Amino acid sequence: MLQDLRFAFRQLLRYRWFSLAVIVTLALGIGINTTVFTLVNAVLFKPVPVPGGERLVVVTQEWPENHYDHGPISLAEFRAYREQSRTFEGLEAVSRDGGIIAEPGNPPERYGMSVISPGLFDLLKTQPILGRAFVPADGAAGAPAVLMLSHKVWQQRYAGAADVVGRTVRLNGHPATIIGVMPEGFKFPNNEELWTALTPTKEREERKNRSLMLFGLRKPGTSLSEAQTDLNVIAARLAKEFPDTNKDITPRVQTFHDLFNGGPIKLIFLTMLGAVGFVLLIACANVANMMLSRAIVRGREMAVRAAMGASRAQIIRQLLIESVLLSVIGGALGLGLAQFGIHAFDLATQDVGKPYWIVFTMDWRAATYFAAVSVASGVVFGLVPALRASRVDLSTALKDGASSGGSARGGKLTGALVVFQFAATVVLLAGAGLMVKNFFAVQRVNPFVPAAQILGVRLALPDGKGERYESPESRKAMHERLQQRLAALPGVKQVALTSNFPGLGSQDRSIEIEGKPTPDPKRPNLAAVIFATPDYLPAINLPVLVGRGLDDADGAPGKEAAVVTREFATHYWNGESPLGRKFRVVNPNDKPGPWITVVGVSGDLVQNFQQRNSPPLAFMSDRQEPWAWIGVMLRTPGDPTTIVPSVRAAIQEIDPDLPLFEVRTLKAAIERDSWFFAVFGTLFFTFAAIALLMASVGIYAVVAQNTARRTREIGIRMALGATAASVVQLMLSRGVLQLALGLVLGLAGAFAATRLLDSILGLVSPTDPVVFASVAALLSAIGLFACWLPARRAAHVAPTEALRTE
Repeated sequence: MLQDLRFAFRQLLRYRWFSLAVIVTLALGIGINTTVFTLVNAVLFKPVPVPGGERLVVVTQEWPENHYDHGPISLAEFRAYREQSRTFEGLEAVSRDGGIIAEPGNPPERYGMSVISPGLFDLLKTQPILGRAFVPADGAAGAPAVLMLSHKVWQQRYAGAADVVGRTVRLNGHPATIIGVMPEGFKFPNNEELWTALTPTKEREERKNRSLMLFGLRKPGTSLSEAQTDLNVIAARLAKEFPDTNKDITPRVQTFHDLFNGGPIKLIFLTMLGAVGFVLLIACANVANMMLSRAIVRGREMAVRAAMGASRAQIIRQLLIESVLLSVIGGALGLGLAQFGIHAFDLATQDVGKPYWIVFTMDWRAATYFAAVSVASGVVFGLVPALRASRVDLSTALKDGASSGGSARGGKLTGALVVFQFAATVVLLAGAGLMVKNFFAVQRVNPFVPAAQILGVRLALPDGKGERYESPESRKAMHERLQQRLAALPGVKQVALTSNFPGLGSQDRSIEIEGKPTPDPKRPNLAAVIFATPDYLPAINLPVLVGRGLDDADGAPGKEAAVVTREFATHYWNGESPLGRKFRVVNPNDKPGPWITVVGVSGDLVQNFQQRNSPPLAFMSDRQEPWAWIGVMLRTPGDPTTIVPSVRAAIQEIDPDLPLFEVRTLKAAIERDSWFFAVFGTLFFTFAAIALLMASVGIYAVVAQNTARRTREIGIRMALGATAASVVQLMLSRGVLQLALGLVLGLAGAFAATRLLDSILGLVSPTDPVVFASVAALLSAIGLFACWLPARRAAHVAPTEALRTE
């Protein structure tokens, strides 16, 4: 074996340019595969970094009546699950919320906060580095509010002061005592910065009041299905005991990753892993073709080995060692490429709100994958050429002047590999094309909106029981004060309050159209709803085409009004005038809302660019539903970020305990919300470009090899009068056939594969004809050019020179 390895090194140095081409090709394939697997591992496989994290699960509930797949749990249900379950070491509750800290001398700030049962940190075996942990008494009814800080808040807000423990602050307007600081980097369950104890209240004790998700640690050896069955039995008992509140409600036990990184995130990462798998197979196919060509050249060498007594197994072993050596060296180079790619992806996603426990670094799983791919690639691309080369016919191979025949044996195989390369490249190009087109479609969405001139600010009014903004009247008054005060700021052209910024989502509501009963109660009419002040439509340059816009009188009881988009009017009234028509919001668990009169029809606005078939849009007065979660839009003639200090000061004048958050231009907000398409579109485009380059080089090499093999034939044909054009046609024919076959198979595969992207693409169809036609045209042009180059060279070879070949 050692002797074979030394010989493999000598061969690598002897054919250094061939070796370099193989190593670079494999480095690209192995490098991007290692990169992507490391990302997938961090998102889908790595356990949460707490002791026993691989056994951690999340419990939510399915409510068929409300179409909830991950519905919350009531305090009473939590107690029943915790006390009666037999498959968990512990089960604790979390209610995610926002926490506003305010105190004298420090401006108020809003942080992600979780209200937790006191035993959660004990369950996670994670204790504070300063102060004390939560104790059962903290969760007793009427217990004084206590607060745990993250390491980041401790450092940034309190400068790491050791005496922070024991301080009293205002938390969401109420006194709370700081009791401790958690370790650096701990932000369980997602990106929390504050934690406070869950205490029973009259409101929380109501069985219909569901706001909790549960986190449990399965007992060692207990499967997910066993835990699910355990809770199902408890839920069945609750349904019998409390049919009014628990009928048809079932628990759902999931892994941590499935809840937080399921759906589109899981799909896109697995799709990306499949895509780079294709790239690696293309790389292996390319190298296999190169090895087949080299095997033909080394045919005489293999014959000499066989004549000297080498068995076929020994020849295959020698050739496989050479292949694996090249693959391992390529892998080592690819590892550096992988580290660069991992770091680049981490930088690109550092500000997108990914969970704290997603850390893009190689661990033992990624290292194992890298080693396996490096070795397996050498076997994959080296085995068939080794088998071919080991079939030695001594009677012909050792004849003087015998050509390195046997090439015909590999002709069909090399052709099949080229077809595969092009088919796989079509699939990758189609997927990349769809992602890139979708990204650019997002950038062009709502072109009339002056997004660069609008500053967006978020406010969260404390509206819980006993809070200062609990009543709708108090929230309406706050809306009016905000509008008046901010409109008076220098440099502000328009101010509008809204439930959602343009392009960034809406509240989807079930509606009933007056005089048109819903044909199928299971599939209700839907509307995307925006609650806004009258200046909202003028601020975003959305024209009212028919009727009028919203005004200050709209929204009062008996004066409920809406402006609907042209799409809404067409969808529900089919060309009839919608003015004066009415609709109302319906809820299966409550009485219908008041009838809302359509007073105007606006132009269309894309409100949900991540959802291709979103419901038609309606604008209603914020007085009809004064939200506590407010979006403030301030339009300026120039750069809106210059007014941020004055906006902050104005809001502090109105309410000193109310912080601003998500302060950015509307353009920046849209770009942040579309990071998914930008990052993954770039990645898919990179993968497809590498695959296209490899496939083009592959077909060029095969046509060039075929041409070189037929040089003598070309000389004879030209000596007998064949024209250069006929020679080009002859040499092109086989390559064009392979290209055409690969194109047909690839388009068929792409048509099926891109449907997986349907839930990811927001504005583009997964079978977009422009993308498919462009891919076919691009690949045809590049493939034909790759075939034409060696064919043209062959046509210009002098017949006398060609006849001397061989």
